[in-house]
Amino acid sequence: MYSRHLIIEQGGTRALVTGMGATLALKVAGLKNWSSIGGISGGSIPAILKAAGLHPVTALEGVMGCDFRKLFEPSSKGGTDPAAAFAPTQDGERAPAHKFVARMLRKGMMHTDKLGELIEDQVKVWPESFWTMASSETSHVLFTSERVMEYGFDGSVTVLSEEPAPIALAIRATCAVPGLLEAVEFRGRYLFDGALSPYGGNPVAFARKHLLGEEALIVSIHSSGKDSRKNDMLMSLGRWLLCHSAGRVKTGDHTADININPHVPQLNALRFNMTEVQKQLGMLAGFNATMSALNKHGHLFQEGVKNLSCATDFNTLLHLVRHCIG
Repeated sequence: MYSRHLIIEQGGTRALVTGMGATLALKVAGLKNWSSIGGISGGSIPAILKAAGLHPVTALEGVMGCDFRKLFEPSSKGGTDPAAAFAPTQDGERAPAHKFVARMLRKGMMHTDKLGELIEDQVKVWPESFWTMASSETSHVLFTSERVMEYGFDGSVTVLSEEPAPIALAIRATCAVPGLLEAVEFRGRYLFDGALSPYGGNPVAFARKHLLGEEALIVSIHSSGKDSRKNDMLMSLGRWLLCHSAGRVKTGDHTADININPHVPQLNALRFNMTEVQKQLGMLAGFNATMSALNKHGHLFQEGVKNLSCATDFNTLLHLVRHCIG
């Protein structure tokens, strides 16, 4: 049976704007029906907006008008005393030294309540096709429209919930950069950025193993910028500090059938004070990278593709989007 799946990978706010540009290009190209749409970390936001069927112009205007800085506010839980991580636990015993880093990184400098409120304002019901993933210290946690599953680094599989988690909680969890943004608690587990997972650098392999199988057609969007190497190193460090047993996981070398790789040297993944011009650059990069990939691989889509024109500037992108939706 023919099925196709879209995955928007990690990359913070850069993944958000390039992913938005990519989803606009898919709309212009006439590719509407996706068996599943997944997103990790910052990529989860354009993914859930597309899966929810939000009007393209509404989604675009929402991103352009959003001040990302207001989505992240100083945490009241972090405190200023590093020794607090060694504070007595509920049973009166002091936390062991090896838990010091984990407890510090859970707190975060900022919380993401406003981000959750924004997503819930736009998406009222969990989209049937959408999935995302977060990491705990010992597992991957998969959120879908049907349930919440935990895949332990030791190979165990646990159903954490027979119902979908709140949308806001899932998005906040997959975006929780350790130490920067507060971890999100769910069913006794502290959840961090999905990019922290052993599959963080290759969520296609996770999807092939746990969701889709080998026969599905997968389109993957992964942005890059001048800070990509540094971010990869920081995520590897975070994985080493938090997820001590992650090395047990054999991720394999699975790749997508179509890889879309927008490169935006001007954008950092954790740039929260993104200007309008920078957002436009990111969307334009995502749009044009997608159009180029579809020109090369359009034969893989059974219904064919159309309107495969790159945009020379942001106004042209707007014209193409508005023209395709009438």
